Amino acid sequence: MVELTDYLLKLSAELPSRFDYARRLRKRFLFERLAGLVDDYLGGESPKTVLLPGLRGTGKTTLLGQLYFHALSKTADVIYISADEARLLGFSLHEVIERYFDVFRPKRPVLLLDEVQYDPDWDLTLKVLHDRRKALVIATGSSALKLKESPDLARRAVHVEVKPLSFIEYLHLTGEDVGPVGLDTLFEFDVDRLERALSTGSRFAKTAEDYLTLGSLPLTLELEERTAYESLFSLVERIVYRDLPEFRNFDSSTLDSALRLLTIIASPKGERFSYERLSKTLGISKSTVMELVRAFVASGLLIEISPVGGLSKKIRRSSKLKFSAPSLRASLLSKFEVVELAPLLEDAVALYLSGEGILEYEPGKGGADFVLTRRGKRYVVEVGLGKASYTQVRRSMERTGADFGIVIGREFDVRENLLMIPWWAFLSLV
Repeated sequence: MVELTDYLLKLSAELPSRFDYARRLRKRFLFERLAGLVDDYLGGESPKTVLLPGLRGTGKTTLLGQLYFHALSKTADVIYISADEARLLGFSLHEVIERYFDVFRPKRPVLLLDEVQYDPDWDLTLKVLHDRRKALVIATGSSALKLKESPDLARRAVHVEVKPLSFIEYLHLTGEDVGPVGLDTLFEFDVDRLERALSTGSRFAKTAEDYLTLGSLPLTLELEERTAYESLFSLVERIVYRDLPEFRNFDSSTLDSALRLLTIIASPKGERFSYERLSKTLGISKSTVMELVRAFVASGLLIEISPVGGLSKKIRRSSKLKFSAPSLRASLLSKFEVVELAPLLEDAVALYLSGEGILEYEPGKGGADFVLTRRGKRYVVEVGLGKASYTQVRRSMERTGADFGIVIGREFDVRENLLMIPWWAFLSLV
């Protein structure tokens, strides 16, 4: 049995070598915001509790490693603790933190806590820490954190989701000197800044294909294609067999069905499957299919998009399901050696738009891919690698009462309330 004090002393000594790999890596855009919080706290501001939920593979542990070195350059009062590792050794997160305070007696501690969801009392531990005002706490966890988070902690903590990579961030991490112009550019029909995205996209049009297939998660950045797909598929399996049980106590047979369900959703015709048809295909109840979908959405793997319209329509129609990281869909499709770009592009568009407002789709034949309500305005968005016409967008605008129509396709054109942008230029916005 490892003694807790010995573990902490050894951990403190080993952290620089444990995270040595992170020194040579470029930093995610989020790093600057978090490093600023560390600097403000060490400069005298009140401590905060910052929660970083996110899908597996988004680089949360590496981000904490880089924050560790940033804090270490300014203070010795910084520690990284993995709740997963602590639990494996038989310690609770609370015990490890309290022993750290007793042994090291830090004056203004920075606590970097990883994968906190593996401690059953993580939310109470963080709430007590916050209320004591003794430390800046930056904690990562799965996207399902909010399912088990107490209302008290939810009110106290700052929540910053660690999302899959955007195209510009992917280019940045691979060594390119580029920056985002922002999605406001798109919604404001800002021609000058759209042309900047067009210029960037033109330079990296071929790279945009690589981003869709393998670039939306950091873990694949230095891997060759076959190894990258294998790593991504292993990630999907860990989400299914390790993260889903956090949502509900699914049995092993249901988890096997969950993996098959994801494969069906990933297929080109997957969106045409109703919950009833999925139930028959998988040989499980419709309610179980719906529970699995909710669990995948909670884990951050899928983005659920409801049909536009009233409550009755939302109840009758199944939601559209997009992968939050296009690379994860690609890894499932690679098992059949058919990786098409079109559905991956729709995933990326969903990722970009999902945080911008209320994202829906128009049900029925010929309906718009996306209907976004943002800041009191409604946008119809149609997506397709080769789209070059406003016909479908105009029709959907009439049916939904939308103010603007956007085609993400292969041409560039700006009119009064209609915009067409090449798909690789759209990806270059953020």
